[in-house]
Amino acid sequence: MGGKGKSRKKKPISTKETLAKKFSLKKIPRELVKIYLLFAVTVFCLFLLLNYKPFHSKVVEPFTAFIAFSASKILNLLGTWTSVSGTNLSSRDFGINIVDGCNGVFATAILLAGIIAYPSRIKEKLIGILIGIPAIFIINQLRVISLFYLGRTHPTVFEEVHVYVWQPIIIVFAILVWDFWARNFVQKGKVRKAFVSD
Repeated sequence: MGGKGKSRKKKPISTKETLAKKFSLKKIPRELVKIYLLFAVTVFCLFLLLNYKPFHSKVVEPFTAFIAFSASKILNLLGTWTSVSGTNLSSRDFGINIVDGCNGVFATAILLAGIIAYPSRIKEKLIGILIGIPAIFIINQLRVISLFYLGRTHPTVFEEVHVYVWQPIIIVFAILVWDFWARNFVQKGKVRKAFVSD
């Protein structure tokens, strides 16, 4: 005759333990951690470079002046007479000064960091850069021109649209450009491998 086996009571697992197992850092693939770290370090280095005075005065300021110059040419073609002095763009009744937050360089830095950090070949990274920089330049020109018109016609909402509408649009646009590049120009097998390996 068989004896009675001792029933083992399972220790109840707390919600805390369940969440800890579900979101354990051990489950994050090493390759993914490397990508995030490389992205963060690259963004930090690029932002340092953009704020480095010699680089800023010799590269960023002339680039910003070029944005003002090209926006002025487009506005003139559209029938709005404007003139440029450095980074200042003005008409007879309105003027704006294009500063660092309005020249698209920080959004470009974020995009470049994403391209550099993402697992891809040099050729693919170069394609991303060749697509990304002009794309952000064009959307930024659209921002400058639309804000110029807005400032002339509705000056009371100029600042709100400038800060709360266009700033997020530029960042989101940079992310979308990166996504377009990653989906269409990066070797798919290599990327898939990077995300499932540990």
